[in-house]
Order: sequence, then structure tokens, then C-alpha cells
Amino acid sequence: MTTVPTAVPQTVSAVKAPDAGSTAGRMVSLDAFRGFTMVCMFSTGFGMLFFLDHPIVGPIARQFQHEKWHGMTFWDLIQPFFMFIVGAVMPLSFGRRWQAGESWRQSFGHVLSRCGLLIFWGLVARSIQAGRPVLDLINVLAQLSFTYLVAFLVLRQSWKVQAATAGGLLAAHWALYQFVRAPGVTGPWDADANIGWYLDHLVLGKNWGKQYAYATINCVSSAANTIFGVMAGRLLISGLPAARKMRILLVAGVAGILAGLAMDPFVPIIKKIWTPSFAIYSGGFTLLALCLFYWLCDVKKWQRWAGVFVIVGTNSIFIYLFYEILHRWLNQTALVFTGWAVNWWGPWGQLINAWAVILFHIYVCWWLHRRRIFFKL
Repeated sequence: MTTVPTAVPQTVSAVKAPDAGSTAGRMVSLDAFRGFTMVCMFSTGFGMLFFLDHPIVGPIARQFQHEKWHGMTFWDLIQPFFMFIVGAVMPLSFGRRWQAGESWRQSFGHVLSRCGLLIFWGLVARSIQAGRPVLDLINVLAQLSFTYLVAFLVLRQSWKVQAATAGGLLAAHWALYQFVRAPGVTGPWDADANIGWYLDHLVLGKNWGKQYAYATINCVSSAANTIFGVMAGRLLISGLPAARKMRILLVAGVAGILAGLAMDPFVPIIKKIWTPSFAIYSGGFTLLALCLFYWLCDVKKWQRWAGVFVIVGTNSIFIYLFYEILHRWLNQTALVFTGWAVNWWGPWGQLINAWAVILFHIYVCWWLHRRRIFFKL
């Protein structure tokens, strides 16, 4: 029997069950990869952003911030990781539902409900951040609601249909940017003068950033990354030998990186508008990262090191909302106790403050996990 604490809004269930957090019947690699992604997300750069001007650490620190426009840093991979891992767990989670007798129509109803909740909670988080109600469809949860729905619609199809769907979405996104012109649009890939920028201003009356703006229609091309995840998830739960699974992941990953680089002179790698080259390029790195987690956790069975990531990954939606809503307040609160270090040591004190907040997020996940409380949409 599951219980839902009355303090939790009924649109999100906090499930307390004996086996909800066990790794039995799960792929530890997927849980660990998801948890790693969430830790990166709420770490806000692991405190490295305070060392951007450091003569030695600076080049490394710059990998922990987003590229302004053209190009890609490590930090630009966090959202593709997130989009991908959602797709990767779908064959496993829906496979269990269908084995238990749930029909496709029932699953579709669940997906539509979850998509609505993703948009709702994304708007709640962004409104709390802004201090007023806002309509913000560029946030990760709102974007994910679209990519999750598209991925479900092809979940039962062959890998060829899935690949063709992903390719079709990327082609449509490219064609929209390449050929559609409108007032103020100076080029397909120009910052703050492209068709995605124009549509946001036309439909929503605003843009997502004063400079180098994101675009709401990123969900069209980022849906390909979620479909890539579905394809990888199906591969991992297939009956193929582990060595062959890894070869496929490695070859596909390298191919994605090379293809993205080959496209870059013509369709530049830009995360802010999620160009097709960025989707493919980031997808290549994501496949290599998954291959590494799979080899370590499910092939070699080296799982103890990933325990923290698994714990965080089991409450991924909760910790995302927790971070989005409270991270500014938590940073200010932590300074009450670490301000002396900031005053004495400058950036190194800021690093201590950042890690205090990171460890608190992990503690919250551990506290919930120990009591077998798992928030689900």
C-alpha cells in the first residue's frame, strides 16, 4: 500500500513503498547516469565559476559555464543528458507497465497527464523565481513535456522508424531556420535575429534573454535527443551480448561527434537554439557517457562509487524543482555560516559555500531515499 503525505500537493505523489528504491530489476547504469546529471544540474558549476580568471584553473573552469552562442562546453551537455536519459528509461518503465497488463491507451493517458504536470510544475518554479506569474515554455520541464510525448509515440516502433522520426524532426527544425524569413530576422543562425527569436517575440511577446536568447521551438530538435535515448534504452535491455551493446554505443557516439563537427561549418553547433548539429554532436557525447556508465555499473559491477548518484537519481524531478525554487535562498543561507571563509579566502571561500549547498541537496535526497519516499509525476 502506498501513502501520500497530506503536505504534498496532490498533483505530485510522494510514494512510500518497501521496494520503490531498490535496484532489483533496474539498470544501475541508467539510475547512476540520471543522478550524475542531476548533481551537475544543481551544483551550479561546482563552484568553479569563481575561478574563471584564474591563470591555471581558468580554462577548466570555463567548461562549467554555457557557451554564449557558437560552440559547446561540458556544461552544455547537462540538458542533453537529461533529455536523453528520460528517453532511455522509457523502454524499461513502460515495458513493466505493459507486462502488468496496462494498455497502450492507458499508458497514453498517463503520458498526457505527466506532460501537463511537467508544464505546470515548470511554470510554478519559474514563477517563484521571478516573484510573479510568468508564462515560460523554455524551462526544461516544459520542453521535456513535448519531447517525452513524441518519444512515447514512437516507443513501440522499430529503431528504423525511431531514427527516421528523429531525423525528420531535425530536418524540419533546420528548414524552419534556414528558409523562413520574417521582420528582424537577419540570418538562420544569427543571435537574437533568427526565426526562433522572432516567433517567441510574436507569440509570447518576449524573448528568453536580453542577449543570445533561447528559443521555445528548441523542443522540436531536442525531441531527437529523447528519441536517441529511447533507442539506446532498447539496446541496453535487449538480449545482445554486453560487448556488442558497448560497441554499438561507442560507434554511434563517435559517429555522432564526427557528424556534428562535419555539419558545423554549414549548420553551426549552437545550444541556445538547439541546432541539428548540436543535437547530433551532444548526442554523440551522451552515448559515450552512457557506455561508460553501463560498462562500470552493469558490466564490471563496480557500483559502490555510484551510490550517491543512484540516490539522487531516484528523486530526479523532486530535486530539480527543489533546486529551481530554493537555490538562491539556500546560497544566501549558506553564506551565513561560510561568510567568514569568503571574506578570508575570496574565491576559495565561495567554493566552500557552493559545496555546502551541493552537499545539502545530496543530504535531502539521502534523507528521502532512506525513508523510501520517492516523488513521481
